[in-house]
Amino acid sequence: MNVADLLSLWPEAIPVFLNKRMSCVGCSMSRFENLHEVAAIYGLDIHTFLEEITRVIDGHSPPRE
Repeated sequence: MNVADLLSLWPEAIPVFLNKRMSCVGCSMSRFENLHEVAAIYGLDIHTFLEEITRVIDGHSPPRE
């Protein structure tokens, strides 16, 4: 999943990115980069990053299309 889709489906994850001073929110490249790629770009441990995102969105479902 690319970052833009994640943030669109689960906007409650936006603070996770902002708290880490990541420019992904509103960045045009977020449509092309996935979570593994942005974690590497920002020097984050992917497992910790995914755990934080999962905790924030836990219990929320993406809207049905």
